[in-house]
Amino acid sequence: MKLIGAVSEGSGATNEDGFGWLGTPDDVSAAWILDGVTGINRQNYLGEGTDARWLVAKAHARLAELAARGMPLPSLLEELVAGLIQDFEEASAGKAIPADYDPPAACLVLVKRYGNDWQALRLGDSCLLARDGAGQHRVHAASPNNVLDRWLTREAKKRRDAGMLDMKALLAEFAPRIKQGRAQRNRPGGYSILEARADALAMPEIIDLGRPDRILLCTDGYYRAADHYGLHDDEGLLEASLRGVDKVLAALRAAEAGDPDCSRYPRFKSADDATAVMLAR
Repeated sequence: MKLIGAVSEGSGATNEDGFGWLGTPDDVSAAWILDGVTGINRQNYLGEGTDARWLVAKAHARLAELAARGMPLPSLLEELVAGLIQDFEEASAGKAIPADYDPPAACLVLVKRYGNDWQALRLGDSCLLARDGAGQHRVHAASPNNVLDRWLTREAKKRRDAGMLDMKALLAEFAPRIKQGRAQRNRPGGYSILEARADALAMPEIIDLGRPDRILLCTDGYYRAADHYGLHDDEGLLEASLRGVDKVLAALRAAEAGDPDCSRYPRFKSADDATAVMLAR
């Protein structure tokens, strides 16, 4: 697989997304994207701008080493989580972490070649779109956490209609409900997510991709081009990304800029960090 394009752009002061790949641009052997979960703690404790950004940076560094090895994906995840637990223990040592601390988390999608076939590891609601040589498309985008996302969107719209536009104020008001939803992380009936805790091993998706001719990895901020703004359907997003992930990003940013109060396209955050990696034969 060749690296056709990659892009990552934050929506605020700190970009909590990340991506990486191994091999050469003409022969990629593994690739991944990470999407840090927006924190709801009163402050950040771990550095890197935000605690979510800290986790993304640590996970990226470890994936750059682990994905180069031939281990199966479940073993790779075990070593990744064990390393993150060690990183968290070191970073939090001597710090007054409150009892109600919401630990950092991130969505992860990683694809890796084994021989001539590809497999994927997915935790969270970042997206994987692939097409095989026969033109069949596969889309992995849904997440049980979408129920909470829809609730947040509805409630945020009510507040915005009443003139409340400050994102920090919305997060503070909704923090108890968000924390309740996050209690379902890596639990039956909940959703998978990458954390510096052994719970992250509970329910990852392992996906056999066979021999695809196109793969798009993207965070939900980039996938907004399909599920929020209707700029493309899933197959169209794959094709548009083949022509240029930067062009897709520019179009979705234009859609966001044209709807700053989220009235035309209802959503919790007016803009989100957006990341994509496009591979093709």
